[in-house]
Order: sequence, then C-alpha cells, then structure tokens
Amino acid sequence: MIGLCRTLPYLVALPLAFATTAPCAAPAAGADEVTDLFKQGIETLQRGNDEEALKILRKVLALDPTHEAALEIWQATDHKVWMDLLAREGDFERVALNMMALTRSGRKARENDPDAIREILKGLMTDSIRERKQLQQQLAADHGEYAVPQLLYGLADQGNDERRITFMLTLQQLGGEAVQPLLEALNSDDAFLRQSIALVLRANGDKRANGTLAWLATTDPDPGVRDAANEALARMKGDTNALDRLLYEGNAYHVQDPSVLRPHQVSNVVWVWEDNKLTGVEVPPVLYNDELAKKAYYRALQVDPGSIQALAGIARSSATERAELNYWSSIGEDIGDWAERLVSDELTVRLAGSEALDTALGFALDTNDQVAASGLIQALAMAATTATPNLTRAISASGSGAIRGEAAVALAYIAVAQNQKASDAVIGALSESVARKVVRIAGIIDGDDARRNQLSEALRGRGLAVNAWPRGGRGLAALRSIPGIDVLLVADDLPDLTIHQVIRDVRRDARTKSAPILGISQDPEGLDELYGDRLAGTVSSVADLETIEAAMSDSLNPDRELANDLAARSAAALRMLALSGAGNLEISSSALVSALDGRPDAVTVPSLGALGYIGSSSDVDRVAALLTDDGQSDEVRLAAAESLRGIFGRGASLTGAIADGLFAIVTSDAPFEIRAATASALGRLNIDQDLRAKLMRAVRSGLHE
Repeated sequence: MIGLCRTLPYLVALPLAFATTAPCAAPAAGADEVTDLFKQGIETLQRGNDEEALKILRKVLALDPTHEAALEIWQATDHKVWMDLLAREGDFERVALNMMALTRSGRKARENDPDAIREILKGLMTDSIRERKQLQQQLAADHGEYAVPQLLYGLADQGNDERRITFMLTLQQLGGEAVQPLLEALNSDDAFLRQSIALVLRANGDKRANGTLAWLATTDPDPGVRDAANEALARMKGDTNALDRLLYEGNAYHVQDPSVLRPHQVSNVVWVWEDNKLTGVEVPPVLYNDELAKKAYYRALQVDPGSIQALAGIARSSATERAELNYWSSIGEDIGDWAERLVSDELTVRLAGSEALDTALGFALDTNDQVAASGLIQALAMAATTATPNLTRAISASGSGAIRGEAAVALAYIAVAQNQKASDAVIGALSESVARKVVRIAGIIDGDDARRNQLSEALRGRGLAVNAWPRGGRGLAALRSIPGIDVLLVADDLPDLTIHQVIRDVRRDARTKSAPILGISQDPEGLDELYGDRLAGTVSSVADLETIEAAMSDSLNPDRELANDLAARSAAALRMLALSGAGNLEISSSALVSALDGRPDAVTVPSLGALGYIGSSSDVDRVAALLTDDGQSDEVRLAAAESLRGIFGRGASLTGAIADGLFAIVTSDAPFEIRAATASALGRLNIDQDLRAKLMRAVRSGLHE
C-alpha cells in the first residue's frame, strides 16, 4: 500500500499494485496516468519536497480521474495514509478530501453489501491482532457507515463482552463515518445499547455528537446512559447546554457549515430508527443537510417543547426541502418517494405558527437564503393575521427582487383580510415583480477579498446580480439558496477546497451543471492548460470582463418559470387590491401595461384584470390590441374585453381605428363570450347614437343571415 515512509514511518512501502510488472487486471481507461502521478506525488512527499508533491497531486485532480481510477488508488492505499494526509490540513487536506470524494460513487455498490460486511465481522473475532486490524481497516475503507447496523448487534449483547468491546473498537476505527448512524440509533429503547453507543462516541470525540450527547444527558430516563453521556461530553469538552447546542447544530447543518458538514461527509443515505433497527434511506443530496438539521431541531423540542427557535428551524428546513424537491422534479431529476415523505413537513410548517415562521424568515434573510425565504413567506401569507416584522423587512430586501415580490404578495393578502390599505412599498414591490424580466446571475468564489470585490462591482455594473463568497464550501452551499446561476467564477487558490472539487460539485448538481465556469488565477494560461475545455475561460482581473461576457452569452438561468409564476401572483394581488380599493394602484399602471407584451397568459390575464380597475385612456390602445388579435388565446381576449369595459366605464375615449376593430369583433365569428364582453365594453362608451343604432342593426343582421 502507498506509504509516506519518511514522514509516517509506521506505514508500509509501495505494493506490487503500483509496479509496472504487477500481475493484476488492467486498470480502467485513463487510470495508468492517474496512478503513476499519484505514486510520484507520494514519493516526492516522502523525500520531503512538499511544494513539488502538492503540484503533482493537484495535477492528478486536474486530469479529472474517473471514479474507478480513484477507487483503485483508494483501495491500494492504507486507510491511515488518508487520515494522515487529512491531518496535515491546508492544501494537502483539500487534495486528500477531493480524492476521497471521487471514490464515493465507485465505492457505493460495495459499501452497501450486507453479506460482505457480515463476513468481515465474523473474522474480527480472530486471535490475531494484526488480522483484526486489517479487517477493521478494510471495513472502514470499503463499507464505512453501512457497517454500523450489523455492529450494533454486538454492542447490545450483554452476554459477550469480548465481542462487544471488539465491535466498539471497530466503530472507533470507522471514525466520522459512524457518527450519523450511531446518533440515530440512540433512539433505541435499549438502555444498554444507548450506553454502549455513548461510550463509542466518547472515544470517537466527534463534535457532531455534542448536541445529541447533551440531549441524552438531559432527557434520558436511564442513569447509566446519562452518566456515559456526561463522561463523553467531559472528554470532548462539549457544550452541556443541550438546547443551545442542538439549535446551533441544526442551524449549521442547514447552511452546511464545515463545522458539522464538509463536502465529503454528504452521504447517499439518511439513517432512521424504526422497527427496532437501523435503516438507511436513500436521499437526494440536496436534502441531506436539512434532514440532519431537522433531527437536531426535533431533539431540541424534546429538551424544550416551547422553543420558538426549534420550531423556526423545523419550518425553515422543511420549506427549503419542499422548494428543492419541487425544483429537482421540475428539471427531470429522480426524487424517488421523497414527495410523499415530505408531506408531513408541509403540515408541520403550517402548524408552526406565525411567530416561529417569522423567526425562521429572519434567519433566512440574515443568511441570504432565498430558497427558504420564499417558502416561508408563502407560509406566512396563510398563517399571519398581521404584517410581521420580517415580512415587512423582506419588502426592502436589497439583494433579491423575488423576495420583495413574495413578501408583497403576502402583505397584500393580509391587508385585504384585515380590511387595511396596502402600503406604497407593497404596491411598488408587486409592480416590480409584474414588470420584471429575468436577470442574469453571477457567482464568484474567491478568497482574495480585493479581487472578489472588484469583480463583483464590475459585473454589477454590467447589469448582473452578483453573489460572492470567500470560501469554496460556503459558495457551494450557498449556490443551493440561489434561484439559478448564469456564470460562476472560481479561484484556483481557495482556502478550503480545490478548484477541481468545486467544478465537480457544480457539474454534479442538475441545476448548475450547464452553467459556464471560469477560473480565476494569477497564472490563467497554466490553469487553462490544466483544465482545458472544462472551463469556459480563465481570468485574472476585471480587465477580463469581455471573457466573462462571452462565456455567458448563450446562458440563461432556468428559473424564468419561477419568475413568471411570481409575476402572475403579483398581478393577481394587484387586481385584488384594486377590486377592494385597498391601496393607491396608480403607481402600478405602467408595470401592468408592460406585462401585456410577450408574457405568458398566467401573467397577462390578471394584469388585464387589474387594469380594468385602474387603467385610463392611455392604456386603451394596448389592451384593445390584445382583444383584436385573434392569435391570442380566448382567455386573454376575454380578459382584454372585460378590462376595456372597466376602463370605458370611467369615461375613457376611443379613436376611430380602434373603434372599428372592436365593432368588427362584435359581428365576427369569435366565441360568444368574447363578443358579449366586447359589446358590454362598447355599451359603456359615449358614442354617437346613430353609430350605436347602426352597430345594433349589423349585429341583428348577422344573426339572421
């Protein structure tokens, strides 16, 4: 196995698997170059040349190795080599994490193999310490968290201390891989099993167990379990305030903070304790972090059933998951049975109450979580009986027109329900949503503050909405909270991730896989040489704006439908306010007229409805043009006729050319509803009586032909 003999003398040397004469099966296509380079990087590191070794290992990633090639390296490398690379932190840690993440897809089929796991567990009871150690390392490398359910049987066995201790030591060998399933297994009714798990977590020392251990120490009915939990907390110097810690962890999981969830820790499954056993449920990756967040929040509720923060956290995560799932489904991604699984979450959001929902909205606004904020605002529209502080705050959200629009729709309905006037700010935000065309959105991930800020300002000057982050992990997490991306700029010297890792994660997400990615580097030619056409270009400063514009010339984020949906609901809200006289709608007139040009019927129809109450003579030409256009849908033409009826009722005038067109509709073969609505509109006009009589005779004549 690959060793680092100079810096890690207890590891063995390179095996035959990496020798050119090795009698083994040929590696997958492209694996030779990858494994040779990896071997070269390790040997260079052995010689103490860290800088050169890092360059080589980065080149391994730039070759974009297949999962199979990465898996071959993983299997040939002692598990402790990876652990020690991670312990180096900095750039070596990032490279190791990236390589380990690449192996996950290749390992998945082997990981969840109960028969193979069972055979390894049988062998663990050998008298040979060396063999046992090798089997434990194999279990960790090949099966990870999937081994935990079978190991639990040994932990619960009070009649076989030898096996119990061996299995506990094996769980320690699994390290962080075992944490999530172990935390879930603490829901068992078996106090002895809970106590054994607490002891394993004590030895493991993983801070992600802090909140749950504090929960055990606070709420568990068994004194032995409470003692074990307190001992574990003392050893890891953990927070003993269960409520505070669980709330912290829930919030951290929600935003994918690296303190609880680093990119390589995102799993294919979430663990549930049901029918007295541990079961892994496959989960879409976009839901994984919020599933863990909800577990923390629900435990916080057990500590304090009155915690508004816990209720708010559950509502925020649930709203986010529903929005994420709807989005994935709309773009054709497989969501399994998760639509049914999340039905209960919709009910919990509605049950949370307006105070908890508003608290959750405040957190979403603070963290620029647009996905969660939209869902929470829609929930508040149904739950709130008055304008809440954060709904009012959302009207002024400078970073997102979508959030302003959602808040305006909610506040409009609340105003009408309370028989109040909607503010000019609400009507202005509704008008903005109705008139808004989809704007381009840029993302920038760059640890260089000055360069990041300069690029942000320059792109904003080109009319783009810009989101920027100094760290790769935060950027990747935040991309899930942004409704679409047209271009992403990523620096090659991030403080936490490799550029390769960012590229792969962005391409793996169905929402962003087609977005152009540009590299930011002080050596753009070198970066281009490494990554080629996997980057849409490379830049070094604001002087390269034309390169960015060229890369996104054909790019448009996939959220036009969402923008149109908000525009339709905003137009409907304006119509409702106009009908009830609940605000000064004159300021929205131009926005409503602009929504008549090339917009979906779902936007045009309610906009025409609102104009029927507030439109004037200056709007007649545009509305009449829709009515006389037989290429429009019957729904739009009918809405236009009814809109004109309202406008004409307020004394609007009509030119001869438009009058002729409307007269022709009344006597045409258009559907009766359209002809009738047009006749009603014309009936409100103050027209010459001879002309009115002539028109009536023409209609009668047409009916009797």
